[in-house]
Amino acid sequence: MTIQPSAKTGLHHHGRHEVAIYVLKGRSEIRWGDRLEFAAEVSVGDFVYFAPYVPHQELNLSDREAVDFLVVRSDNERIAIKLDGVPVDRPEMVF
Repeated sequence: MTIQPSAKTGLHHHGRHEVAIYVLKGRSEIRWGDRLEFAAEVSVGDFVYFAPYVPHQELNLSDREAVDFLVVRSDNERIAIKLDGVPVDRPEMVF
């Protein structure tokens, strides 16, 4: 999966699937929670795991280069459920 410079995904989850993300290139902020109230900065070589039904969003922190992720789900179905919601202004940074 590629996220273009300064872009982000919408608030979503992947239903009953577990999701693992490995950062191949670039820097990203990953936000999660019902209102995206938690965040972590990730870069090349980092893994991120989401349990089923966890709302999340990926953001590209660079305005010049894309972020590339390798995404693995616990099933081959491409479930992606878009969610409506208002994210918090400042998420709690988790290190």
